[in-house]
Amino acid sequence: MSSLRSRRFAANQTVFRRLNERLSRELGQYGSAPMQYVCECGDDSCSDPVSLSRGEYEHVRSSSTWFLIALGHQILDADLERIVETHLHHQVVEKSGAAGIVAVATATRRDRAAH
Repeated sequence: MSSLRSRRFAANQTVFRRLNERLSRELGQYGSAPMQYVCECGDDSCSDPVSLSRGEYEHVRSSSTWFLIALGHQILDADLERIVETHLHHQVVEKSGAAGIVAVATATRRDRAAH
């Protein structure tokens, strides 16, 4: 995948990450029950829900290069992302290369470093 396309793809994913950040802030105050987050895959037409507890979501957000995706929504391009965790209903992918740079630059939690 070209560097420009990788950056554009990662920028799409950061839109979903920002939405999930807002959901977590606004709805997370209502307890520890699982919440519905939006899949952060690069498909801008995807709106698949991913159910996670607040703690599970915070774990995903512990790295600015990690993204939450529904099972099977990974990109089959090792230069763009790799799966770092697989769970029953979701996966966590890590961005690399140009996409990783965009992920770090657009992270809303500046105090968190990439793994």
